[in-house]
Amino acid sequence: MIDNLRRRIEELKKKIREFLPENESVIKDEIKSLYIDITNALKSLTQIQEDLWRAAQDFKYRKSSKVEAERFYSLIKSRTSAELDISTLLDRAWNLICVEDYTEAIKALKEVLEIDPKNVRGLDLMALILMHKELYDEAMLYLQQVLNVEPANPFALNNLGFICYKKGIWGEAIEHLTKAAKQKKDRMASLYANFYLGVVYFERSMITDAIKFFEEAYKLGPNLQEVYYYLGLAETKRYEFKRAVEYFEKCIKIDPNSRYGKLCAEELNKIKPLTEPTQIFKRNRQDDKTATE
Repeated sequence: MIDNLRRRIEELKKKIREFLPENESVIKDEIKSLYIDITNALKSLTQIQEDLWRAAQDFKYRKSSKVEAERFYSLIKSRTSAELDISTLLDRAWNLICVEDYTEAIKALKEVLEIDPKNVRGLDLMALILMHKELYDEAMLYLQQVLNVEPANPFALNNLGFICYKKGIWGEAIEHLTKAAKQKKDRMASLYANFYLGVVYFERSMITDAIKFFEEAYKLGPNLQEVYYYLGLAETKRYEFKRAVEYFEKCIKIDPNSRYGKLCAEELNKIKPLTEPTQIFKRNRQDDKTATE
């Protein structure tokens, strides 16, 4: 069962890496199907776990030496019970976050942190939910706890950098995001850290630096549409309209119906005539002729 799920996930990851717009519905359906199958698998494993506990209890009472049996049972429980409970709760919380049921996800994460107050994954996910709710100050408190346990945690550094950017704390944003961008442990954190660094420099009108980070981001995530959108905007500011058109068109090709696909289409309509001066001249002559008539 586990091997089958892993195989399906690897196939899914391959489809995502080689993403084509026509495969979008297939990928979405497979993600939903995997979540359902994994949830069912977790239920089955929970039942198996309960059977194991019952077997251990039966062993406890049947073993000739009660002292040895008690030690044996306590050892099994101490080494597996808490870890399995936390793992199950974290999986549940992540699944709930994916379907944007943040209220139930918070309940599961509170249980995790009651068992293990320094659980890094639990703290990370709690911060992620608060960021979705734009409760940035509360999210920062959880991310700081993560960094107290793991000072180089890429997830926390990336999200803390993003929050500092949203709050206009430019220096700290750049510091945290630079650390997340340079690390090699988490590719996704590095991707978004480079992207957010590009946005920070773009909004500070440091266009050359912004483009450098955006280009690094699209090397790590060639299907991240927002990178192409911002690259197009940055090249427009440098009056490099042909390059801007190329980036906007790449974004639209990935998914024309997404938010960034539509934004790129709007920008493309504004600047594409600037790359075709002959067409502008012809259009102006036609307008003058119509006005004369």
